[in-house]
Amino acid sequence: MIRYIIRRLLWGSTVILAVTLAVFVLFGPVMQWKSDVEPARIYAGKNAQPEQIERVSKILGLDKPFYEQYGIMVRRLVLGPSQTEQDRLCPNSTPAECHELVGHLGQSFEKRRSVDKLILDRLSVTFSLALVGAVIWMSIAIPVGVLSAIRPRSFFDRFTVVFILIGQSLPVYYFGLVALYFFAYTNKIFPSGGYETFEWSHPWPWLSHLLLPGLTLALQFTALYARLVRGGMLDALGEDYVRTARAKGASERRTVVRHALRNALLPIVTLFGLDLGILFGGAILTEATFGLQGIGSLSVDAANRFDVPTTAGIVLFAAVCIVLANIVVDLLLAVVDPRIRLT
Repeated sequence: MIRYIIRRLLWGSTVILAVTLAVFVLFGPVMQWKSDVEPARIYAGKNAQPEQIERVSKILGLDKPFYEQYGIMVRRLVLGPSQTEQDRLCPNSTPAECHELVGHLGQSFEKRRSVDKLILDRLSVTFSLALVGAVIWMSIAIPVGVLSAIRPRSFFDRFTVVFILIGQSLPVYYFGLVALYFFAYTNKIFPSGGYETFEWSHPWPWLSHLLLPGLTLALQFTALYARLVRGGMLDALGEDYVRTARAKGASERRTVVRHALRNALLPIVTLFGLDLGILFGGAILTEATFGLQGIGSLSVDAANRFDVPTTAGIVLFAAVCIVLANIVVDLLLAVVDPRIRLT
């Protein structure tokens, strides 16, 4: 098991390193070559003089060769900004103030703050939205998929097929606007937008503001996961070990839950880790529709304002989250099914 964990950690580190290289190339040489975008000009302002742009380029370290810029970026990601970067970007600040201005992911061109701080300030909103959405879609998809597999070609099964097609066809923003109209503006069942901080003593305001956007975000995932659970259950119910359990007199409930469902959920757990990337993409549209100030809205603002460090930092942050989630999922699968450690 220890060797398996080490292999997964080394593979995850390699993937993260490859992602950093891809992000650097896309937001560095490729962007400047294809789009003729100069980060130093963006940082200096629209009416900056050539001398100002050259000075800003030296401050940001953009006058160095690309391979040196990449080395500085990787070092900053791992160890934080070097003393040289701190002297260039916040020369007259205290260490605490400099930490607010420059972080592991760099400094925002637009807000002149650490990208780390900008992401952390909005992480709770996106995490809460993802958590509520994941609970909703798993709570609906697993029972629907199991019941459809137990009663194939029944009315319930055919109805869920229609539900799956509708769920996968409707765009997130369309369903969000429809949900807002019927459940927030017309009937005022849910708040029309915004976010409330979670409090253990009174969690309902937090939950009420996230139920509608969470349901919107979960719709497409619910449809996909219900279909996958149904297919996995149909395959599992036809296996020899299920027929053996029934022949030994095991109850139908025990056969379905302990034997068939446990094996059918293994690929679902794997897919759940991979869907974190899609979840970030869906969160962008959902947060924009419901007025949630999370990482999704931050990425939209950064892209509109050509804030290169913030956009690149969000991409790197999302990539690290996906890699770490997949490592955790792999370890959980290895615990559930020891055969996976041998592959």
